[in-house]
Amino acid sequence: MRDTELLRRVPNTPRWLETRSLLLSGSGEVSGASGDGFVVADAEDGLVCIFGEPAAGDIREAALGLSGARAVLCAPENRGYVAEALPGYEVVRAVLHLPGDDGLRVPETSGDTVRLIGDREVEESLQGVSEELRRELRIAVRRSPVAAATFEGAPVSFCYAAARTETLWDVSIATAEGFRRLGLATACVSYMVGIMEREGLIPVWGAEEPNAASLALAARLGFVPVDEAAVFHPGAGDTDTAPGAVR
Repeated sequence: MRDTELLRRVPNTPRWLETRSLLLSGSGEVSGASGDGFVVADAEDGLVCIFGEPAAGDIREAALGLSGARAVLCAPENRGYVAEALPGYEVVRAVLHLPGDDGLRVPETSGDTVRLIGDREVEESLQGVSEELRRELRIAVRRSPVAAATFEGAPVSFCYAAARTETLWDVSIATAEGFRRLGLATACVSYMVGIMEREGLIPVWGAEEPNAASLALAARLGFVPVDEAAVFHPGAGDTDTAPGAVR
C-alpha cells in the first residue's frame, strides 16, 4: 500500500503528528499495512508509530528491528493490544497540548541569546553537550531549523521540530546538564514558535505524565491539554533494544 493511500487514513491531528510526519517525509518504513492498521518506523530516530491494530508480529518485528529503539507510539484505545505485542515494554501516558484560546505566553528573544545552528556547529563547536544529545541534534539539523540558546556564548539549550505535518509541528527541547532551570528552554521555544508561525504551523507540546517539569512548563507557556497518546519504552529486561527517552 502506497504512503499516499495511508495518509488518507491518518487524520492531521496532534495524536497522529508523528505518524503523519513520517509518511509525508518518506523517512519512515511502513510494514504490516492492512485494513486493520499499519506500522511505520524511523530507524534513524528510533521511533515506531502504530496506527490501528496491525498484526502483533509486525509490531514486535518493527520495534526489535531498531537497534536504537527509544519509543513506540499508539492511540490510547490501542494501548492494551500493543502491550500484548510488546511484553516487557513499559507504557506511560503522554499528554498532548495545543496553544490555548488566549495564545502562548512566550518571551521575546534576541539574536544575542538565541540563534539557529547548523550541522558544522553540532559537530565542531558545541561544548558540554553529551554524545547522546549531539546524536539527537545531528538528526535534527537535517530535518528542521534548530534554535539554540547560549550561555556565555556557548549553545547549551535547543529546540526544533521533531515532526511536522501540513499544519502542525512537534516541539522538541533539550538542554545540556548543568544549564537547566535558567529559562533557556523557554527562550528557545519562543524563537522556534516565531519561525514556524511564519510557515503557518501550530506547535504541539507532548509530555509524558511522569515528566512534571515538562507539563508545568507547557502550562506556564499557555499550552492546554487536548488529547493523549500511549508511549511504550523498552524495559530494562528487553536486551534486543536500547532504552531511551521520548521527546
